[in-house]
Amino acid sequence: MIFPQASLKQVAEQRILPVMGKHLPSSLDVLAAVTRSRPEDWQVLDGPDSGVGIDYWFRNTETGAEAYLNLDQDHLTISLDEERIYDGLLP
Repeated sequence: MIFPQASLKQVAEQRILPVMGKHLPSSLDVLAAVTRSRPEDWQVLDGPDSGVGIDYWFRNTETGAEAYLNLDQDHLTISLDEERIYDGLLP
């Protein structure tokens, strides 16, 4: 499910900002916030490099879902099982 553009700020305020505190979130913190899971639920995977920005690959240890995150400057894209679930600026 892609969050509509109008709700990106709401997603950031409700799910991402609370985990940030006074530090920048890790890619894993953001993934957990957006998917309403815990960082401990994810294991790091080796995945292909897109050649643009920084790529992160994770697998959920409980569900087997695979997540791909790409951070290009201040733009973050998150896909879960090849479906884009977040596409927007970092808060």
